[in-house]
Amino acid sequence: MIVVRRTGELHDAILARRVAGDSVGFVPTMGMLHDGQLSLVRRARSENGCVVVSTFANPGSFTSLDEPSPGGVRDQARDLALFEHAQADICFVPEVGALYPPDDTTRVSVEGLTRQLEGASRPGHLDGLTTVMLKLVNLVGPARLYLGQRHAQQVVIVRRMLRDLFLNVDLVICPTIREHDGLALSSANAQLGIEERHAAACLYQALTAAKEAYDGGERSAEVLRWRMTDVLSREPKARIDYVSVADASSLAELQRVTGPALALIAVGIGRTRLTDNMPLAWDVA
Repeated sequence: MIVVRRTGELHDAILARRVAGDSVGFVPTMGMLHDGQLSLVRRARSENGCVVVSTFANPGSFTSLDEPSPGGVRDQARDLALFEHAQADICFVPEVGALYPPDDTTRVSVEGLTRQLEGASRPGHLDGLTTVMLKLVNLVGPARLYLGQRHAQQVVIVRRMLRDLFLNVDLVICPTIREHDGLALSSANAQLGIEERHAAACLYQALTAAKEAYDGGERSAEVLRWRMTDVLSREPKARIDYVSVADASSLAELQRVTGPALALIAVGIGRTRLTDNMPLAWDVA
């Protein structure tokens, strides 16, 4: 695996693979790798001649591509070893100045999608996501971009950005990887204490309650939201940020589920903020 830190080095490394006839698959991460992120690399490896990965966390208000983990320790050597074991070919590890030079003033916003849910709870986060994602996609120029359903709102936003800006990139969405009790894998999980980790299972239990109600014929979004809220409210350590049943394309809150939709939740447990989601009326391949 080649590790590059400058945009020019990245361009040259990818060009050499394109000249050799390889298609390029790209997996962006913020580092602090877990098996959920590595599953994207393995999927990209199975579908492309060249796999490019990146590890970069947006500075300041432009926060990370993944769930934030205050206090988390970034072990770059560990991440690089895991990328190499997953058979990535090129790893881009830029400094902040490489992506945000001093005179950089351009920001990307997907109107109607970056101000709600996570955008309302974490102002600036999703504009940061779209900005850095566009920079990375332009630099890598992949045939395929791999994201996890774990971050459903980010998936919706990036899909719209790729479409609206006529970026010729296939977006490949991979299923959420979960622990034995259903908790979605996230770097944030490492911040949970033993009792908090046990309590965190309520997220998957709440989403499952909504999915089972939907599968049983319930179409009222209000009832589905109540099912999730009821489960979360029974866990004393859980502080609900939002509970949503939204259209899978527009993220508009629904009154009735008549097509592809998402059940989404954000919960605080101790000092850790956790998010999760579950598709309704459709499956992630």
